[in-house]
Amino acid sequence: MDPFSITVGALGITGFATSSIVQLRDFINGLAEAKDVVQDIVSNLEGIERPLAALENLCISDGATSTAAKEDLKKAGVVEAVNKCGDACNEFTKNLKKWTKQSSTTKLSLRDRFSVGVWNKEKIRTFRAQVQSCEATVQFAVASTQLIIQLRSEKMSETDREDLKKQLQTLETKIQDHLDLTIKLQDEARKRKQELQGEPEDEEDGGAQRTLAIKEVEEQSRLLEADQVSCGVVFSQLRSKRTGQDISNIKTTDGSKALVGLPESVVGKIDQRIKDVTTQRNSAVAVGVFDNVDMRDFFKK
Repeated sequence: MDPFSITVGALGITGFATSSIVQLRDFINGLAEAKDVVQDIVSNLEGIERPLAALENLCISDGATSTAAKEDLKKAGVVEAVNKCGDACNEFTKNLKKWTKQSSTTKLSLRDRFSVGVWNKEKIRTFRAQVQSCEATVQFAVASTQLIIQLRSEKMSETDREDLKKQLQTLETKIQDHLDLTIKLQDEARKRKQELQGEPEDEEDGGAQRTLAIKEVEEQSRLLEADQVSCGVVFSQLRSKRTGQDISNIKTTDGSKALVGLPESVVGKIDQRIKDVTTQRNSAVAVGVFDNVDMRDFFKK
């Protein structure tokens, strides 16, 4: 059987989004004055493109694994993040083209555009936050998918499986570090909002720029919150796969007995899901946490 693959289009990521990301990256790379002003954005955009390309190069052996991987990626918010990032990149490209037209004594340089005006500074900060959030979501979700697909392989040796679980745990740590960073950035955004709200009211524009800047800071907080949700979903998926057990279709019959569950000592360390347990003809099953069950007496009865 031919291997299955995951295309960004099949996930729901639009061609407009991916092409907008590429076009912005190419446009910035062609700007002579961009090296120390917006070059960091190029790195973030490439950090989105690389894992998406790696995703399409995945070879998945069975349809069930492919379907499960697609669902995990969607639940992590990859599709929404990339599509919204594409829209933002398209708008930012338009702004850059306006700002970098042939310069004259009456036009601001790109550096000045990024530094003049409190609203402009916060608007640029909002765009960076969106690109960075998308990058984190895509990188963590795709890396998680790659590892989980390998973990599902029945041909893997026990040594390789344990090594893979260590890689999953390392990725969990990276995601937790990122989540901690987003909390710190949210605190900084709250402080900036308070500072902007405390600015004097005697500005030349009557506070219009400051009001718009406050809205941008609020949008940054919303983006950081969405980032936390997406990465939190990936973290949960990883933890479930690394420490999880799926037990189903358990049948006992003809007086047989079975224990299905886990000891109390590992509760909270292992994520266990049990379903479809049936008993027939004087058989019995103990399901769940069974440390309080005397197992020897259970099987003697």
